[in-house]
This record gives sequence, C-alpha cells and structure tokens, in this order.
Amino acid sequence: MFFSPVSNLTRLELITEAVRAALEELASTAPYLPAGLVDEEWGRRYGRPVRLGKNPIRPKTRINTSSDDAVRLLEHLYQHGEDRALGPRVQALRQVIVQNNYRDAAGHLR
Repeated sequence: MFFSPVSNLTRLELITEAVRAALEELASTAPYLPAGLVDEEWGRRYGRPVRLGKNPIRPKTRINTSSDDAVRLLEHLYQHGEDRALGPRVQALRQVIVQNNYRDAAGHLR
C-alpha cells in the first residue's frame, strides 16, 4: 500500500489524536485502566495536541509508533477493561486503527 507524503501526515495526525482522545476519555472514566502501560514517553507523545509544523521529522516512524501504541492500548483495554470503560473515543480509536493499518505476513503493522 502506497501513501503520499501528505496522506502520511494526515494519518499521523489522525492516529495520534485518536490515541490522545482515548487516553483523555479513560482519564475521566477509568483512570486505573491504562496503569502500567502509559509512561512518561506516552505523556510526551499524547499529552497535547499534535503539532506537525512545516517539515515534521520522520512521519512514517511516528505513524508506526502511534499505531503500535494504539494497538497496545486497545489490547490492554480489552484484556483488563470493563465494558463500561470502553466509551466512544476508545471505539473511535479502534475504528481508526482498523481503517488505517494492516499487519503483514510477519505480523508487523503497516
């Protein structure tokens, strides 16, 4: 699958903002759920709205990192979460990942 540089930036913003929105929802509905998963690095990536600037650094790497984080968050929530904690922002994140990523034969996100 080929994505142009512009579509990569749009995907980066979409995935990053979806993760941030899901984390904000969890902070208000079930702050205990992401414990042990979210760390200081996640705070830097998702603690504020994404700002891409004119020439973002390594957008494909950032897309892959955000996608990996999103999948880890969703897997963690579905294993440890309660149905009531999986609100509309978490469901939107799931949909974003389904629509914007796929796994290759080796199981790597693409």
